[in-house]
Order: sequence, then C-alpha cells, then structure tokens
Amino acid sequence: MPGDLTFRAVVERVECSPVRGAGRFLDWVVHTRVLGVIAGDFTGEHFAFRIHSPSRSGLEAGVTCTIHAVWTNNSYSVDEDQWMGNPH
Repeated sequence: MPGDLTFRAVVERVECSPVRGAGRFLDWVVHTRVLGVIAGDFTGEHFAFRIHSPSRSGLEAGVTCTIHAVWTNNSYSVDEDQWMGNPH
C-alpha cells in the first residue's frame, strides 16, 4: 500500500473539468511534472489532482511548488490550502 508523498513539481496546466454528482466541488484539475520526490515512493513523471479553486490554492501554470499528498483508501488526496496563496 502506498504511503503519503511529498515532492517538488512544476504546474504544467490547470483546467476546468467538473465532475457530475461528486458533491465535493473539485472542478479544477492541476497537472504537474514531478521534479523530484522528497518523501514517499513515486516513480511517475506526472501527477494530477483536483482542487476547488485555482485562486484559493495560488497554483497556476509555470509555478514550481512542493506538494504533499496523503494516501487515503485507493488514491492520493491533496489539500489545496497547504500553500495559503504562496506555493513556493
């Protein structure tokens, strides 16, 4: 079972992609290119996750940031408030 993951990444794009009936209002997908893993085990080159609002997270294309993802059930969960407007 995978564990939590922390890595550095560049945001490649943020796109609107609503999920019908999800009820969580996570209508935006952040697509990143992984630069390096700080903690955990991840061998992929790209990592994508859903957020509620790009302006709330402070993430936009071209930004380099550290991302902490928590393993829950069978997928990773990313708290978009972890950057509080400053993703660096």
